[in-house]
Amino acid sequence: MHLAITFRNFEASESLKDHTRERLERLVKNLDRACTAHVVLSLERHLHHADLTLSTGPLVVRAKHATVDMMASIDAAVDCLEEQLRRDKDRNKHHHRRAWVHHQQEALTSEEQALDGAA
Repeated sequence: MHLAITFRNFEASESLKDHTRERLERLVKNLDRACTAHVVLSLERHLHHADLTLSTGPLVVRAKHATVDMMASIDAAVDCLEEQLRRDKDRNKHHHRRAWVHHQQEALTSEEQALDGAA
């Protein structure tokens, strides 16, 4: 995973980098493709904003979250990404399953026709 972290309006800290890297690596280990992640952490007035973009192949998912704590913002944004990836995986699984069932049904009818023609 290629990870780029950008800090805006406050100083970069290793603890935030490590926390972000750890959360994203746990999320990405379930993906079957290589991915890139771009994280923008910013401070605006009293709110800490976390803007995450994860791209893997043709799929690009984004999440934004703002709270009074930066770690909580990162966690919430990663949870949103996780939900989006789960929904995409379920969508692909169900979509391809229907095609597979349809293919099996065609194979069964062609075998039945071959058996009826032979008898």
